[in-house]
Amino acid sequence: MVYPRVYFSAIQNEAEFLADYEPSLATWADEDGLTLLMRALRNSDPASRVAIATRLLDDGADAGAATESHVNALHVLLSATTHDFIAEAALLARLLDEGADINADSGSRWGTPLQTLCRTLKFSDETLAPFYDVLFARPELDVTTSSSVGRSVTESAQAAIRRRADLLARCHAYTNDHGSR
Repeated sequence: MVYPRVYFSAIQNEAEFLADYEPSLATWADEDGLTLLMRALRNSDPASRVAIATRLLDDGADAGAATESHVNALHVLLSATTHDFIAEAALLARLLDEGADINADSGSRWGTPLQTLCRTLKFSDETLAPFYDVLFARPELDVTTSSSVGRSVTESAQAAIRRRADLLARCHAYTNDHGSR
């Protein structure tokens, strides 16, 4: 497959991206289903990540797309190693509003998007709070069904209790308010 230049500039700064970009590329995907939006969400600079992903969504990128291995935009965003949690919370909400599956199970590597975030032990629960706020505001969130990693989000939080006590408390509160799925 021939990759367009913008595929490579999507992980650079916004100016480099825009120099290679045209709106017709917003829906581009490779043969495995990795979209240009997912590629942009891998950008290591949070400000560029937000700006480029926002532009792609404005131009019709599919927030609900998933790769052949069931990885979606949420998995990619939440697995990043650098974040501006405040700025990215709005992007996270937009991805959900535009069809990204909050409960997508990508298999043993990632689990669900919230399990992906749970395993990012570099960040404390306090730091992750803006993302938790967005995710736990969604009525469709499922924290009790086991994913392909062999446990539910609640069980994943319990397994990482030393770093995920707030996540576990949120899971219990959410289950009490919304019931089990």
